Amino acid sequence: GHTLSINSLSILLREEGFKVDLIQVNRSYRPGWVARLKGVRAAFRLVPYIAHLWASAGRVQLFHIMANSGWSWHLFAAPAIWIAKLRGIPVVVNYRGGEADVFFNRAFSSVRPSLSRADAIIVPSGFLDAVFAKRGFPTRIVPNIIDLSRFQAEARPYVLAPRESPHLIVTRNLELIYDNATARRIRIQYGGSV
Repeated sequence: GHTLSINSLSILLREEGFKVDLIQVNRSYRPGWVARLKGVRAAFRLVPYIAHLWASAGRVQLFHIMANSGWSWHLFAAPAIWIAKLRGIPVVVNYRGGEADVFFNRAFSSVRPSLSRADAIIVPSGFLDAVFAKRGFPTRIVPNIIDLSRFQAEARPYVLAPRESPHLIVTRNLELIYDNATARRIRIQYGGSV
């Protein structure tokens, strides 16, 4: 998921001449033995993360926060928003994740104060745009980016042999929110397998 998007965005921004301070939320534990201490280990990630955010806010002109639902919101996105606002830095929240509606139904009263401090909210889909609109938060849809140079098409088109059907691979969780029914309709229409 997000790592490819964050790394791709970081590379593209640097190619355009921007300085990027990338702050990871899942850095290795220091010292390494802390990884075995469930419950305690979160503090060994959270404290350096908060310190890095604070220091970064003194060097940057904008916080672009990749956010999603659940504890990730509370532990990583919300603190980044508040630190940016305390340091006078504008905030763009880039919200991802199909569980947003469920999460917001359960916890929006605790999410709203942080989210209301964002200068802009961007989402990758109309689905998430509707989730935010339902709660009075306008968003801008910015589709996922892809580095097309990583993919090479064959020089000649693939020709199916007699009795061979096309195969479509869906690399997504099989949950309703991902609209896998569309892939099934394609299979039925073209007689292939999924």
